[in-house]
Amino acid sequence: MSNVKNYTEQGGETTVIGGTLEIAEGGQVTGLAAVLPAAVSDALGGIKAETAGVGDTVPAKVGEDSKLYVPTYPVAANQADSTATEVAGLVADFNALLAKLIAAGLMAEL
Repeated sequence: MSNVKNYTEQGGETTVIGGTLEIAEGGQVTGLAAVLPAAVSDALGGIKAETAGVGDTVPAKVGEDSKLYVPTYPVAANQADSTATEVAGLVADFNALLAKLIAAGLMAEL
């Protein structure tokens, strides 16, 4: 039995890291996208930040500290469920909702 933690298997196709892999400052890892799956809601993985364009949902960027930054957006005040029994009451409730969305900056005022 060997106590070697890091080794390359015969043929050179596989390298096993049994200890800690440390990338020195200035070092690079290439070809990682082939082995790093995309991040999803319930599993870590690789992410990619792109410049957001029209129709994109959230503009994000990777900072100089290598962290992903996503802007926060305002939240509108809660609008109670309508209990209107007539159209005029429903219109009033709907207009109250629109006013709250405008006040929060989530909707432009006409």
